[in-house]
Amino acid sequence: MPLSSSACLACLRGIPKRGRPRCPECSHVFRGAGWDGVDAHWRARHTEVMAYEMFWGSLCDAHRAADPLDCLACRKGIPVSQTRQCPECALVLKGKGWAGIEAHWKANHADLLTYEDFWASLCPAHRGDDDPTGLLPFDARPPRARRRG
Repeated sequence: MPLSSSACLACLRGIPKRGRPRCPECSHVFRGAGWDGVDAHWRARHTEVMAYEMFWGSLCDAHRAADPLDCLACRKGIPVSQTRQCPECALVLKGKGWAGIEAHWKANHADLLTYEDFWASLCPAHRGDDDPTGLLPFDARPPRARRRG
């Protein structure tokens, strides 16, 4: 199917708009700062699809902007005591800890950010890294920093 020169290739291929940039042709994840290396990657592997300049020009502003992977729950102002709330749609999860978040995220928000990038973006307090089970009690609070006196 021919691509429109005005259509964002990443949008057409369903690449999430936040998180680590991904090649819309092969889903390669760019691990550097933003889109570092995309020109060499595209020119080496995908020039038969379209010229690099045409590909880069086709990307919408949301896909071109390298959005840092900061904690979505912190960014939305969700207290650690409410770790069972989806930071994107505010759905309160039932059950223990983060049970059900993976299926919910993949079903409702995969177009924004992959589940793996979402989970990796959560800070340790929201993710519950202090607990060996990976779950944080519903009423838990993050440890406070000690003040030097």
